[in-house]
Amino acid sequence: MNGFMRPIRIKVYYDKEIQKITGKDLEEAVVSEGLKYVNMLGFIFASYPEIEKTYPPGKLGLLLNNQPPKDFDVLEDGDEIMLKTVENHRLR
Repeated sequence: MNGFMRPIRIKVYYDKEIQKITGKDLEEAVVSEGLKYVNMLGFIFASYPEIEKTYPPGKLGLLLNNQPPKDFDVLEDGDEIMLKTVENHRLR
């Protein structure tokens, strides 16, 4: 091996509410292998700071390949991240 990390492709999906901030429903990203999920999440929030301002903890659902992620999950080629809003369902 030559010491260089190879590029991997991942997809980031946004639900309809988050699309109002990002202006898109899907983004494809090319990142270096070995990137941790939590670091990618940081890149997303840095690109769209309004997401964190609008959706505080508990109001944003995050999935990695349709599973709840762990902070230190390492991304692999073809992984999919989904950001979706979480609604409070209360009886009125």
